[in-house]
Amino acid sequence: MYAIVQQGGHQYRLAPGDRLLVDRMAAEVGSMITLEPVLLLGDAGGSASGLEAAKGARVAAVVVGHRLGRKLRVFKYKPKKRYRRTHGHRSRLTELRVEALLTAGQPLPTLPAPVEAAPAAAEKAPKPKRTRAPKAAAPAAAEPETPVVEAEPAADDEAGDAGFEEV
Repeated sequence: MYAIVQQGGHQYRLAPGDRLLVDRMAAEVGSMITLEPVLLLGDAGGSASGLEAAKGARVAAVVVGHRLGRKLRVFKYKPKKRYRRTHGHRSRLTELRVEALLTAGQPLPTLPAPVEAAPAAAEKAPKPKRTRAPKAAAPAAAEPETPVVEAEPAADDEAGDAGFEEV
């Protein structure tokens, strides 16, 4: 079974289990929402359209997440006028997963309860704040420093032109 739904100025063909991206919706991740109006209902035997067939029908979907669309670049250009402008944006989108197609009067399906952490983890005491350890003092019996020995000038280096020979 499938349904054609109008959402945000677009029309989508949906079946249970489908995923779709729509413009950002003000809904929490993991919550159940309904998509209306349903324009057409169809199945393997054919389709039924019109207000009578789709009256009261709706699509139940779960909000999977919120994300950004791909980056778009808009470039304006006027020849011979040295006018060029680049502008870009990313659309804000909501990802939905279709759970069920509902006819008039059917209640929304229930979501499975989220898996919670083990109760033993909740009983743990909070970690203490991290503080800096005091700097350790230099040990008193450190290795003796080696004396720095300066090189003595060579005997024929009295004039200050070491390494040069007269030709």
